[in-house]
Amino acid sequence: MYDRFRDLGIPVKMTRTTDETLSPTERVDRVLNAFGNSDDVILISNHINAGGGDGQSVTNIKYNN
Repeated sequence: MYDRFRDLGIPVKMTRTTDETLSPTERVDRVLNAFGNSDDVILISNHINAGGGDGQSVTNIKYNN
């Protein structure tokens, strides 16, 4: 998905590329540090189940304070 968005000219940023545990606050801080909190920011969170599970999950979040 990252490569496809980039090919389409959509600004993308990886906030995590390794398996690490983050608190909810750390997760939000990484997103805000990457793009801020403007109306045109959409977060897509892909989770490839590296912990032994099968499949993947995708979460789409639009968040503004």
